[in-house]
Amino acid sequence: MKPATTKAAAKRQPTCQLCNKRFRTRSKTAKFCNTSCRTSFNNKARHVKKIANASTSPFFYELARQAIRARTIQIYHHFDQQQLEALYDVYASCQRMNGYGLRKQHGEASFELSHIAPVRGKASIGLFRADNLVIAPMALNRSHSTKHYSGGASISRADLLPRFAVSEDAKESEVVQRVIKLIGEDVVQAVVQSRKIKPSKRQALYSWLVEHLDPANPDHTEHLKTIETASALILANIKRELEGKEPARDFRAWLDYYNDTSVLLSEWERIGKAYRPELLPALERIQFLFANTNSRFNYNFAFDAVDLQLVFDMLHGQPVHTITSIIDAMYAKAVASPAIYQPTEALVSVVEQPLRASLSVTESFLEGLDDCPTYVALDALCVGSVSIDRELIHAPF
Repeated sequence: MKPATTKAAAKRQPTCQLCNKRFRTRSKTAKFCNTSCRTSFNNKARHVKKIANASTSPFFYELARQAIRARTIQIYHHFDQQQLEALYDVYASCQRMNGYGLRKQHGEASFELSHIAPVRGKASIGLFRADNLVIAPMALNRSHSTKHYSGGASISRADLLPRFAVSEDAKESEVVQRVIKLIGEDVVQAVVQSRKIKPSKRQALYSWLVEHLDPANPDHTEHLKTIETASALILANIKRELEGKEPARDFRAWLDYYNDTSVLLSEWERIGKAYRPELLPALERIQFLFANTNSRFNYNFAFDAVDLQLVFDMLHGQPVHTITSIIDAMYAKAVASPAIYQPTEALVSVVEQPLRASLSVTESFLEGLDDCPTYVALDALCVGSVSIDRELIHAPF
């Protein structure tokens, strides 16, 4: 008997999904005429997905809101990948410090991105850029208004171009597309990938509620007042309420909780390291104080209202000697109660013999300790938050 033979697979002539040329193949699933077309198509698909992720993310909607506030997208002109990544990091830090909406949910004032050069100054427009922003308590930011001490980043009103103008009532989604086009899709794609920016569940919920809440309905009025800044969990529960469903179940988790003092100290470190090195010797003095007293001093430490204002002003361009009195008072407090705070011999020596390094130079504070007794060295300039147990919602981005 002759061995059974298999019938050769019939040839297909599909159209390549990239170059639209017909090609011959025996494969039942081939969609591309060659490897190059398949690779190019997949790369293009990934590119489209990353741009879509940016278009619906809270971060890029914030960029749009800031452009509307400035009345121009020119605040993002000549942005490169490093600047956009730095801006995202500051934005993400602010969201984290706010507990992704948890502070507001617990009735506490939020932290805001405060401009150093004001967003709408008389002669210039402040840029929405990491080197022009300070994460700050809401009350200090609002009272600061359009004051400008020095520094930051801005563009002269005389240099504003009409083609970049944005109207006050512009739709955020349309402004997002303009911002992406101005910055450049290649830069946006790279940042979406490096910072893992994803579409926002919160934004999807917000868009749904805007569509379904009726301003004429008294039951919907209160919801319309809160959805702009409400957390994803709150928005989800409002949607479930409109759909006649039970509220979503909440849960508890650990959260890093920030107060006004820890936020300004953290920003002091960020701005000092990245943009104003003259701020670091003063911060080293504070870190040295914490390292050379017991935990009771650090745990109970907080700036009062006057000190918060002085640190806020310094971060907004005032000279570093603005906060000399704060540091002097901290050291005096530590050595005045040795039984409570247990200052080291080195700390007492520093108070009794002023250091060579002044607050107006970039020389490290520690370089002035050569003649002091042995001291407890700080590991790094690192400002942490207070960890507490509170109800937590899902991060909205």
